[in-house]
Amino acid sequence: MRKAFTLIFGFTFSACSVCLAKRVGWVTGQNGGLEPVSLHRAIYPLLISYATPDKLAYPRHSLSRAALMTSESPIFFLDAFTTLIVFYSSTADPTLPYPPPHDCLLRKTINQVKKERSITPRLMFIRGGQDDASMFESYLIEEQDVDGSGFANAMGFVSFLEEISQSVLEYMK
Repeated sequence: MRKAFTLIFGFTFSACSVCLAKRVGWVTGQNGGLEPVSLHRAIYPLLISYATPDKLAYPRHSLSRAALMTSESPIFFLDAFTTLIVFYSSTADPTLPYPPPHDCLLRKTINQVKKERSITPRLMFIRGGQDDASMFESYLIEEQDVDGSGFANAMGFVSFLEEISQSVLEYMK
């Protein structure tokens, strides 16, 4: 599967992406009867950021560490259909309420998502730097550091987009 992505797209996904590919196969096999919107959410989760529990910052991020690092938002909400995760970054202001209050915009969004689902998704709250964030990180699908060595030996998604932009600019000249 990894080689197929490399041949088609010219870059390699991380091991988490291989997990994603396996999850896609499992989800479609188990939930083939889902509506397209629900199946899409199960295969490719939604990542939203919040400046505070009451203020939406950005409605859709890519599922990458680069998106997390470049975002100045301290709170992220990940909707993976069967799992909902509220992730407070390690740089979040300690005065932000944790977990978010029941009457805030973030909780209203969570409750709306739960109400719209045919199943009851599992809700998790994670504090970066204090709690184990591996569950949240398992949904991030591409990285520069593909093999864990600390060196970029393959192209990640952000680099891929930058290379495409450069190629288009050169082509337009």
